[in-house]
Amino acid sequence: MAWPTALTGRTLADGMRGGSVGVIPFAHIQEYVDDIVTVSESEIREAVAVLARESRVVAEPSGAVTTAAFLHHQDDLPPGALHVAVVSGGNVDPDLLSRLLARFGPSH
Repeated sequence: MAWPTALTGRTLADGMRGGSVGVIPFAHIQEYVDDIVTVSESEIREAVAVLARESRVVAEPSGAVTTAAFLHHQDDLPPGALHVAVVSGGNVDPDLLSRLLARFGPSH
C-alpha cells in the first residue's frame, strides 16, 4: 500500500520520505522485520539535539530516527535484547541544528 505524498512528504526526516518500497526490499521487510516503531517529529528533533549535545555527533534528522525510537519508545522494543541504533548523515542545516540545540538544551 502506498501512502499519499501529502502524508509522507511533511517530515523533517526528508531522507526517510519515499513513495513506495521496491519488490526486493519489500520481500526482505516481510522476511526479517518483526515490528516497526514510529516516532514523532518532535522526538526526531530532540534526538538530533541529544546526539549533538551528549555524544558530539551531528546527525541529520533521518539519521536520528533510530535514536528517537530508542529514547522515546524503549517499552516498545523487545525486552532483554541488544538494541543498536544506526546513526547516519551529517547533512543537517546549521540553522536548524542551532534552533534544536537551543530548544532542547541541557535543562530540557
